[in-house]
Amino acid sequence: MADDLREKNKEAVEKQKVTAAKKLKQAETTEQIYAAKPDDLRSQLSNKNEEYVFKLNKYLLDDGFKEDEAKEAIDKMMPEIVDNQIKGVPANQLYGPVTKKAGEIVHPAKKVKKTPFWASSVDNSLLFFALFGLLYGVVAFTNKNSSTSNQTGIITLIILSGMWGTLLTWFNIQMKKPKKERPGWGITIGYLAVGLMLMFVFLGAMTFVPATINPSLNGIGYFIVAVVVYGIRFGFRRYMGIHDRGFF
Repeated sequence: MADDLREKNKEAVEKQKVTAAKKLKQAETTEQIYAAKPDDLRSQLSNKNEEYVFKLNKYLLDDGFKEDEAKEAIDKMMPEIVDNQIKGVPANQLYGPVTKKAGEIVHPAKKVKKTPFWASSVDNSLLFFALFGLLYGVVAFTNKNSSTSNQTGIITLIILSGMWGTLLTWFNIQMKKPKKERPGWGITIGYLAVGLMLMFVFLGAMTFVPATINPSLNGIGYFIVAVVVYGIRFGFRRYMGIHDRGFF
């Protein structure tokens, strides 16, 4: 029994050594392939891959590439083609049809620019400013009670928009993360609840701020401000290259 166990352990160790040796050899081979000259790698192509490269070169030339441009584009692919060829993966399986790969080379996909947090916050804050401006305009037309005027002052509008824009930008980013990286719902709801409480406290405190510091506009004034700020947001999005829709 003990002899059998020792024999099995010995076989397991030998298998591990063989596996490690294979991985080391594969790594060395891959390193040599990526260090080799493209013309040398072309001579190692299988008939199937050689035909793929020939057709790809033809498609690139037909799409307006010059000879040296087509060769340069294909040369960059050679290490990957040969490396996968050794593993039994032909180029048509690696890249798909020749027409598809040629299209990707001729019309490379543009990398999506990631919008920084501060820019998204400004973008959403400007949007909320415009929305609140419209709301304040409606309130100014319908509310005859002057005791709440400081709650709808211009300073209130600016700070409230910034708070909403920043808080909901953070929330939106959390929701776009992979499920494993998202904070728990309890934490997320807690942050939102605290943020809402701070906003209500802020609105209550603004009733004690003198109108000279936090002046209110009439209904038309708020509508004009809303339109102007939305135009500023439009220009800001174009300048920063922001394409996502945000919340609206």
